[in-house]
Amino acid sequence: MNDRCEKAGRRWAAIALVAGVAMAALGSPAFSQDDLYPGRPGLAGPEGTPPEIATCETIGKTLDGFKPARDRVDLWISGPLTLVHTDKVLWYLAVCPDTGIRVMCVTYSDNGMKIGDRVVLAGALEVQDRKHAVLDPCLASRE
Repeated sequence: MNDRCEKAGRRWAAIALVAGVAMAALGSPAFSQDDLYPGRPGLAGPEGTPPEIATCETIGKTLDGFKPARDRVDLWISGPLTLVHTDKVLWYLAVCPDTGIRVMCVTYSDNGMKIGDRVVLAGALEVQDRKHAVLDPCLASRE
């Protein structure tokens, strides 16, 4: 009888451990396991979350000499909106001043955001030239 009780106890302990780990994971934010782009704030793999979000001040460091591979690379950047424009189908939102590197987000809604609002843009990165990058598709939200 003791052997059966001991086995049942171990089984319940294992179930409790698995349930506890699962519940802890549900309450935790998702973070990437590895920094795929060390020293380049804001960059992540497809649909990934970077360890640090880029800003208008750090975007130069992020993109300096960066040559994306054929695989999708996502960029997350925060800053003040400097452009809000629509062609009645898509919305074009940009952060960072003309004097630096401007990052434009191609999305489906302005979500009521206005020039000057502090926002976070996240999406698939395409570097246009030394002064321009486009995120398409992209999600935009207020900070």
